[in-house]
Amino acid sequence: MTNEEEFMILWGQEKNMYGSWGEYIISTIFEYMESEEKINPQLFFKIPVKRRLKDDASLLDKAFYRGKLYDNPYQEIQDKVGVRFVVMLHTDVEKTNEIIKKVSENNDWHLDMSRDHISERDNSPMTFTYQSDHFILQNNNDIKFNNTIITRGTTCEIQVRSLLQHAYAEVTHDTTYKRKTSATPDVIRTIAKTMAFIETADDFFVSVTEKTNQNMDIRIEQTLDPIFHELTSIKPISLNSSKIIFDTFEDHIDECTAKIENFLSKNMYLMTSIQERSTSSDFYKQSVILFIYWLIKTKKYDVQDRWPLNWKIIIALAQDLGMSLKRHT
Repeated sequence: MTNEEEFMILWGQEKNMYGSWGEYIISTIFEYMESEEKINPQLFFKIPVKRRLKDDASLLDKAFYRGKLYDNPYQEIQDKVGVRFVVMLHTDVEKTNEIIKKVSENNDWHLDMSRDHISERDNSPMTFTYQSDHFILQNNNDIKFNNTIITRGTTCEIQVRSLLQHAYAEVTHDTTYKRKTSATPDVIRTIAKTMAFIETADDFFVSVTEKTNQNMDIRIEQTLDPIFHELTSIKPISLNSSKIIFDTFEDHIDECTAKIENFLSKNMYLMTSIQERSTSSDFYKQSVILFIYWLIKTKKYDVQDRWPLNWKIIIALAQDLGMSLKRHT
């Protein structure tokens, strides 16, 4: 393929296939996270995950005008579709990378790491620049998804970044990477100082999170959300009210996580009450409801002493369990 017309004809024929490939990758990774890792992707990823197709002009520019010297640009350009995962901290980047590798192995996908920010940092310890992990993922067999055949060998670029790395990339991408003229030494030095600050800040945030157990509410939601969805068919949401409840009863979270499934198996009738109330109140679309039921049943006096929200909520849920509670505060 040597000219733009042939390139765009083929791209027009395959654009939908590439879009389907990106969507299939996202759905497969999300399904694995929920079923195997007990992680809610909607909470874990800090920016909605969507597949991104290169627009026609950008694709043509990369293929023919940016000095890449491709022999066959259509085949050699591997990021015609891309998926970006943005997480909170660099430790979450590492976890996401492991998940991507496991999903690729399970589905017989070919995975190459085309950019590893840890290796780049180790090889150039005095350099502070763009950081992001990039993978090129290909299917080894034809896949049918959404009535589209994704042919063997279709590529997708996967990017994994922390939230701070993403902010850096968004600010610097167009101002330095795509500029036709070189950035001045002053601009380059300022950008390098910014990345040095980002690395330091990320390390501090990881340390604070580990010392304060700050993500306790996220971890229990990652456990409860899939169970809630499976039992009620309601897609769980997370409101500030759930965070207040988890914070108040943080000392019971580990015990609940270990015992909640056994508790629910003996009280399946509660799901009907949740479904009925969820039609008129978003509060009951939160998986924290399962935690509250468990608290009422097993920590009655704690609930009476420490319940932080409107007491009417507890009265209704206690009645579902055939119990009567009296507020102590």
